[in-house]
Parts: sequence; structure tokens; C-alpha cells
Amino acid sequence: MSIVDWVLIAIVVVGIVAGLFGLDRYRGGRKKPGSGTAAQPTDEVFVDADTGRRMRVWYDPKTGQRDYRPE
Repeated sequence: MSIVDWVLIAIVVVGIVAGLFGLDRYRGGRKKPGSGTAAQPTDEVFVDADTGRRMRVWYDPKTGQRDYRPE
């Protein structure tokens, strides 16, 4: 096998590993209210333009993170 073959194999392996570890990053709205975080629902509700679903904003005061979860 040449060096080009090894480079291509390395790129494919890195892509697979990155895909496996980053998969949940783009699956928003999958957290449940009792998901183990300190997030609390806020009064902010909006309709997602892409899906047409009502979303509620959840806020974690410890981390400052905001989550957008379907109602």
C-alpha cells in the first residue's frame, strides 16, 4: 500500500470517529424534563420555523446553558 492509501484510510477513520462522537450534537430536542440537569422551563415559547413545532426554552442557572425542547 502506498502513502496515499494510508492517508485516505486515516481520513475515513477520523471521519467515522468524528461522526460517532458528534452524532448527538445535532439531535436537538431529545432531552426530557427529568434528564438530570438543573434546567428549568422558562416562559419563552416559540414555533420552530423548520419543523412547525412549539418549542420551550429551558435554562440552567448553574451553567447558563439554554436548551430548546419541544412541548
